[in-house]
Amino acid sequence: MFRYHQPTIIHFGKGELERLAEVASRYGSSCLLVTTPNEAPLDKLFDRVRSILNNGGIRAIQYDGVMPNPTVAIVEEGLSLAMAEKVDFILAVGGGSSIDTAKVIALNYGVEKIDWDKMFSEFTNPFMTYGKVSQSALPLLAVPTTSGTGSQVTQAAVISRGTDKNTIFHQDNFPVECIIDPELMATLPPRITASTGFDAFTHAFESLINKRSSLFTELQGMKAMELVIEYLPKALEDGKDISYREMLSMADTLAGSSLANAGAAAPHPLGEIIGGVTHISHGETLAVVFPAYVKNAWKDNVAKFAKVSRLFNRSYLVESDEVAAEALHDEIVTFLKVIGLNRSLSDLGVKLEEFNAILESPVLGFLPFGGKDELQEILRQSY
Repeated sequence: MFRYHQPTIIHFGKGELERLAEVASRYGSSCLLVTTPNEAPLDKLFDRVRSILNNGGIRAIQYDGVMPNPTVAIVEEGLSLAMAEKVDFILAVGGGSSIDTAKVIALNYGVEKIDWDKMFSEFTNPFMTYGKVSQSALPLLAVPTTSGTGSQVTQAAVISRGTDKNTIFHQDNFPVECIIDPELMATLPPRITASTGFDAFTHAFESLINKRSSLFTELQGMKAMELVIEYLPKALEDGKDISYREMLSMADTLAGSSLANAGAAAPHPLGEIIGGVTHISHGETLAVVFPAYVKNAWKDNVAKFAKVSRLFNRSYLVESDEVAAEALHDEIVTFLKVIGLNRSLSDLGVKLEEFNAILESPVLGFLPFGGKDELQEILRQSY
């Protein structure tokens, strides 16, 4: 038995951004456009988006205050602008930070003050159906500009409060529609291409091994990992090749949908703990912990680890599952070297006091993916 839910209408393909006004017009005539700062290299894209909307008769009020690891203050500022302008819907254009910020703005539109304690303590289960946060909540549209977070097809929004990164799950966080245009990813610099691409890989991998996985999510996850393994190195060599970007966008979306329906494993919460303390990018935190995680966890899920190992290296097709599963650690390390992400926490400049704060995070005592000692050992091996 399983449950699968994907309510987001997906418009996928080169040039699909030009249909933005047509899609958006179904939701009203004014929107809050949620983005990172209106500066290079994305300023031209934001200008293009506003022009497309304007030509379609839609007024766009841009909120460009989003930063990596968006905070509660950023969400509140965007929400205040949306309510002051009385917009009809929210439109996110950008990476996971912009889409996550827009999700929480849309979810809380109409409330006098966001109840952050409730946001972080109640909406913790990706598979629950929760009551409305606001009767005036707005529809959300998403246009991703990276291939990795999958936020355009998930119910999760990651928001920081102090040194804590919190994930807010709510079924109304799913965008009503998204436009995935691979042309928008062609200018991504190599480091962001690599980190977001590996993020997509981990979404697929973790959803594959989660106990909630089903045939639906396993098919999505395996295909997503296959695409990342083949096309991420190629995109790093030639980032302007749209066919590579198209395949990574496909992987991102497949992995995000798989994650939304099967859930994550230990690497994601460990990465969020690291990111909350250090502000290292999400994909890089995952790359840091993944080798140690695989090295310590392969015996718990031999058959599925073996399947992934064979995606990297077909020679394991003639080996036993045990041999293939144990070899996944070396395959992951080799792949991380190829994409430039084979680094430890100390390589990334994490100081000892920061590492100790990571080790003592209270979250480690409440995760369902292993005991505190076990998770701390993965972190120690990653330092």
